[in-house]
Amino acid sequence: MDIPILIQKTVGAQKKYGVTVPDIPGCVATAETVDKAMSNATKAIYGHVGQLLEQGKPFEIRASEVETLSQEPDYADGIWALVSLDLARLDDPPED
Repeated sequence: MDIPILIQKTVGAQKKYGVTVPDIPGCVATAETVDKAMSNATKAIYGHVGQLLEQGKPFEIRASEVETLSQEPDYADGIWALVSLDLARLDDPPED
């Protein structure tokens, strides 16, 4: 499954990027470069979902379309990317 992420330059910081995962509320990441931001986003998704599973909290992962998400004002600026998730690994987050 491919999950869209939004990478935005952090306001007031040089070479710092924040990542938002619109389809997984509360899942965010940061990094010094865009490439590292994408990598950190993948780790954040697995870690976030892993915590939800450990806590027994219900969740749903749905992959929205970037074209739809980009119409929302909060998501207007930034770089969109897709992160591939192996749903079978969601209960076993990757190590750093």
